[in-house]
Amino acid sequence: MNTSIIYHTDESDVIDDLLSSNTNERDLIDRLLGCAYGQALGDAYGLATEFQKRSDVATTYPDGTQLIPFPNYVQSQHSSRWSPGDWTDDTDQWLLLMETLSDSDDDVKIFARKLNMWIRHGFPELNDFGGLGLGVNVAKAVQTEGFFENPLDASRTAWESTDRQAAPNGAVMRCSASAFVHYNEIDKMKSTAIQMCKVTHFDPRCVASCVAVCLAIAYIIQSPNDDLELLIDRVQRETLATVGDTLLPVYQEEFLWHTSKDRNLDDLCFDDEKAIGYTFKCLAAGFYGLRSTRSFQETLNDLIRQGGDADTNGAVCGTMYGARYGYKSLPSEWLKAMPYKKWFDNKIITYLKRQNLP
Repeated sequence: MNTSIIYHTDESDVIDDLLSSNTNERDLIDRLLGCAYGQALGDAYGLATEFQKRSDVATTYPDGTQLIPFPNYVQSQHSSRWSPGDWTDDTDQWLLLMETLSDSDDDVKIFARKLNMWIRHGFPELNDFGGLGLGVNVAKAVQTEGFFENPLDASRTAWESTDRQAAPNGAVMRCSASAFVHYNEIDKMKSTAIQMCKVTHFDPRCVASCVAVCLAIAYIIQSPNDDLELLIDRVQRETLATVGDTLLPVYQEEFLWHTSKDRNLDDLCFDDEKAIGYTFKCLAAGFYGLRSTRSFQETLNDLIRQGGDADTNGAVCGTMYGARYGYKSLPSEWLKAMPYKKWFDNKIITYLKRQNLP
């Protein structure tokens, strides 16, 4: 057993130790940790039903009043590729982005190289042999000629080859790392969210999704007691002002529909085979999590019972829920069930120390 990545039975959890310490920044750290660990936990839980139809989920778990168990959910051929309780490529890419932004600000070439190395090798210290779960759109961008010299040009070329129709969720699933790092520098956060989105996802709908998620997280971290609907209204208006005319009027209306308080899970048809990976569906999952007044477990359970791209929807839902309610709101028994939590903890602690937060 590699003790640098897995806790001993009698070993104290470094995050618990951090939050029990006497620090003036405890509430801020709690919300930042909620953002990070809500992402990983929502991702890991969503794997339980990823790519399944809602009806199939109901057949496997017929009692809708009960939580889908974690980490001991019924494994499918797809989910069995991961260890029970592990997160997927969504959070792997979140970590790559977090490290890029904390080390080198908005250098898209560095992120492109990190992404390529991860695709080829995964995280070797976790005994990976490659980046598991890679999305089609990311692969297409990385394989486009000139990607390493100018990622944004290559990404644009890849997008244009789809007649500018491809708007999947592979950027919004990782984008909260921009808010995690730059939550107190809104202009910088927006610029990095846009640039890092465009490295693989050039469509303005993807950009709008990333900007909206990051703005919502940053503002809720800064001012957790503000009226939530006023905050969301501000996020909607600022997002549309930021993307401007690049987002066609029909997509502006779609954006507002998906982020409206009037939406419910049934409206969103997460298991629609033709659109399960659509970026605005994932965006809507995030705002559902942000607005939730129920426990993390209940919130995520209701979402992943919808099937579809449940790990990605869970990641964005979880990160926005966690940013609002904090790490302490996340179920400790579920966090402990993540097999590589110690490894994740050490990466987050390293970042926080660089920011002089603990």
